[in-house]
Amino acid sequence: MRVDLRQLKYFVVIAEHENFSRAAQQLYVAQSALSRRMRDLEEELGVRLFERHLRGAALTSEGRDLLNRARYLLRGFEQLRSDLGDQRSQPFGPVAVGMTPNFAATIGGPFAAAVCARYPGARLRLEEAYSPELRDQLLSGAIDIALLSGNPPVPVPAIAVEPLFEDRLCLVGRAGDPLLARGEVTIQQLRGLPLILTGMSSAGTRNELESLARRKRVDLDVKVEVATFGLAVQMIRLGLGYTVYVGSGVAKDADLAVVPIQGLWLNRSLAWPLQRPISRLAGEVLVLLRTQLAELVASDGWLGARPLHGKRPRSE
Repeated sequence: MRVDLRQLKYFVVIAEHENFSRAAQQLYVAQSALSRRMRDLEEELGVRLFERHLRGAALTSEGRDLLNRARYLLRGFEQLRSDLGDQRSQPFGPVAVGMTPNFAATIGGPFAAAVCARYPGARLRLEEAYSPELRDQLLSGAIDIALLSGNPPVPVPAIAVEPLFEDRLCLVGRAGDPLLARGEVTIQQLRGLPLILTGMSSAGTRNELESLARRKRVDLDVKVEVATFGLAVQMIRLGLGYTVYVGSGVAKDADLAVVPIQGLWLNRSLAWPLQRPISRLAGEVLVLLRTQLAELVASDGWLGARPLHGKRPRSE
């Protein structure tokens, strides 16, 4: 097969712009030459990659499949080029880190600042998503490292998972609510409360809450389901109900109150793929991220965190 990296790069740029003309401008290549290279690629692969139309070009299903693989191959080549350079120099190149929303809101900025300060040649990309999507991105090669919340419903053997700490889950409502003035509430005390739940039922906070409720035979009254904690907060302020979230995500909201839920904790983990070697830069960024989180938890800078001592990385 005579597919080269330049063809793949051209393909990715066209796919991202969905337009041959704009892609040609970015690549400083004649549009006719770009079209010819894509026809050659389609003939070599034996599939149609684009559906041309008046406004540009849309990917076919085969094109979407190739896009994920092409991005992975191009990133891998960039990593290889940087790793094969002078080992005495600072690592450089692309590195992609995925974080669940609470991780991103809490440490995303400081972490990015630390990476940029220590590795000026790094091109950092931060992805924010829930744990199931982050696991998929680790497997596909879209990201190098992930910070995950909770345990997966089905183990993923191709991913190494290092437990970091546990986070206390709390009932969140408006400040001044007498229910939230207690030292702790039980899962039974959530029975009948109007709840605004965030995230996915198979992931993170939502999964831990619903699993505990099933074990204790408590029916939860879910009034609204939303994607983000920020949207849940808007509804809490309007008096629509309560949500469940980590205490670290609520510490700065003076008009909100939280109370820990007895026996409800959220595992926090660092993860990376096992089926391929990570780059030198990604390896050093992983250590930086681990150290930054350990220092934050040890200094009580992460409200509600409980360290996990002696835990070793494992495959899911």
